[in-house]
Amino acid sequence: MFKKSPNSRPDLINFNSIVAAAQRIAGSVIRTPTVSSPRLTEKTQRPVFLKLENLQVGGSFKARGVINKFSASTEDVSSAKFVAVSGGNFGIAIGEAAKRFGADVTVIVPKSAPSSSIDRIRASGSSVIVESDVYAAFARAKALEEEGYGVIDDCSDTLIAEGHGTLALEFIADCPALTDVFVAVGGGAMLAGVATALKAIKPDIRIWGVETVGASSMYQALQAGKPVDVEISSIISTLGVPVIDELMLAHAQHYVEDMVIVSDQEAIEGMLAFGEEAGLWVELATGALIPAVLATAPELPDNAVIGLVVCGGNISHQEMGKWADAPRMS
Repeated sequence: MFKKSPNSRPDLINFNSIVAAAQRIAGSVIRTPTVSSPRLTEKTQRPVFLKLENLQVGGSFKARGVINKFSASTEDVSSAKFVAVSGGNFGIAIGEAAKRFGADVTVIVPKSAPSSSIDRIRASGSSVIVESDVYAAFARAKALEEEGYGVIDDCSDTLIAEGHGTLALEFIADCPALTDVFVAVGGGAMLAGVATALKAIKPDIRIWGVETVGASSMYQALQAGKPVDVEISSIISTLGVPVIDELMLAHAQHYVEDMVIVSDQEAIEGMLAFGEEAGLWVELATGALIPAVLATAPELPDNAVIGLVVCGGNISHQEMGKWADAPRMS
């Protein structure tokens, strides 16, 4: 389906590392519930279940990976300075973990990041630098790295990906009948961790990645068989990673059934549908899952059981209202 990269890295995440991560972070994160979705079940004519990571510590799955990263460190993190680039959720998770572990963290965000997320990062005590776009954010992080800051990069860190994978251990335990799981893709770390865990437990399960037209870094990398520098134009800052890391690409090449690409407008409508039809407060990245599932479901077997990772709920009512009231996008 996709071109295989001749330089794909062989060091894929090990399932046992995800199990170890689950033990490491137990008690520090919420074991989020899995619930059925009657309306999506009706629309797809197949059972649909939701893994509610919008109820997680910090409002998204990101807490799993960050806490695993800090908990696994053998060094005193309070004696060093760190920098991270975030579209919102990762920064919130980093800020909360930094407060807990006594780390000095600077989070750099593009101006497209939700203002509510920026406020939450600052409230945690971490420094925040707002740059014009994601490219400028990564450039500033590079400059700070040259000054001696340690970089925490959720787009390439295996400890973070392994932490994210712990949600899949819970999901498949709660719903062992799952046959198809849909995951929103930013940098690909959650996709890598979730796919590794699910495929180890149930090899025949199908994993579907979801991106938007203006942030299709993984899709384009899979098409090219190597990382591609993509111009980010999507309004969804949490999915806006310009270049997919080779390791995360290797996991997608190894495990993913296909990538489903939706428009920003479809993601907005999906976000609103979660609220109106499921009573769930979710962000745009999660909203992208609904059009992806509706587009894919007709191709699935009649006995398919569908799972959606509801990745986050960090959006303010002002931001929700802005997208709801905005003129329809093309």
